[in-house]
This record gives sequence, structure tokens and C-alpha cells, in this order.
Amino acid sequence: MAQRWEFGVLGPLAVWCDGSAVAIQRGKQRVILALLLLNLGRVVSVDEIAMTLWDTRPPRSAEPTIRNYVKRIRQALGDAGRVVLQTRHPGYVIDLDPVQLDLARFEDDLQAARAAARSGSWASAAGHARAALALWRGEPLADLGTETMARLERPRLRELRLQALEVRLDADLALARHDDVTAELERLGCDHPLR
Repeated sequence: MAQRWEFGVLGPLAVWCDGSAVAIQRGKQRVILALLLLNLGRVVSVDEIAMTLWDTRPPRSAEPTIRNYVKRIRQALGDAGRVVLQTRHPGYVIDLDPVQLDLARFEDDLQAARAAARSGSWASAAGHARAALALWRGEPLADLGTETMARLERPRLRELRLQALEVRLDADLALARHDDVTAELERLGCDHPLR
């Protein structure tokens, strides 16, 4: 029977195989894996990986070092490593079914929630928005320790989460769940006074 792999970036980077956590060594290997997952299906060049790992000052040995990190990631992923993490000129790509990545599932649920809200299907909108928000496990990419990725990706991911929250709140209000959202709206108003 084929193994079931899942990957998570909506919180600390996480990898699961058949429901069990798979350890990916701390440090630059985790950064590479997160970068590739955030660019699911797109080839990320060695230069782009180097700039993310070392902020604008990669060492001369960047390419062989990155190759070694990728080798270790593949080893951690076992038999699936070569299938999931592929070498493609000019770099590497993660090739997996989008349902295996929490961010892709989140984006699908958010899109479905928006479509349901536009058509006035508020119960469906609330359900899809709740499903999207349930995928979040904390601060995205919090455990990576890279300023470049934090600066580029966290604001985008936080914005997507707020959008899902807004759809859910709109749906709850349309469904007359006023008591359920009052305190949450007050807190959000304090956290985002200009939104």
C-alpha cells in the first residue's frame, strides 16, 4: 500500500507520513523544504534558494552545499524523497498532489468560501471558511529562523488567513450568529484598527 504524505507550512514546518511526524533536521534543510513547498510545482533555482538561505551573501560553496541539503531532505523522506523532491534545471521542485499540502487545501477552501458567499450560500461559506482556518497550527514558518522568508512569505500568509476569517465572520453575521462573533470582532478591531 502506498504511503500517505502530508506537508504543513501553516504553522511550524511539518511533514507526516501515514499520520506520523517525519523529522526534518533543523536549520537550512527546513528552509529549503519550506521554500519549495511554498512554490509547489514551480522550479526554484539554486540562486533563489541561496539568496533565501544566506540573505544576499551566499558563500562560494552555495551550490554543492544546497545539493547536500537536498540529499539529506530526500533521505529523511525515504523512498518518496526522489519522487517528491525532484532536480530540474536550474534548481529543484516539489511535485506532489496539492491535497498533500495544507496551504493548497487552505487556498481551495478559501476560494470555495468566497464563491459560496458571492452566491449567498452563507452556511456553505461559513463551513468552507472554518475548514480553511482549521488548517492553521500557529504562526506560519515560525521555526525556520530566516529573515528573508519571514519578510516575503509571512505577510502574504497572514493576509490569506485574515481573508478567510473575514469570509467566515460575514457568513456568521448573515446567519444571525451575532452573539458568536461579537467578542471576536472587538478583538480583531483592536488588532487591525485600519482594516
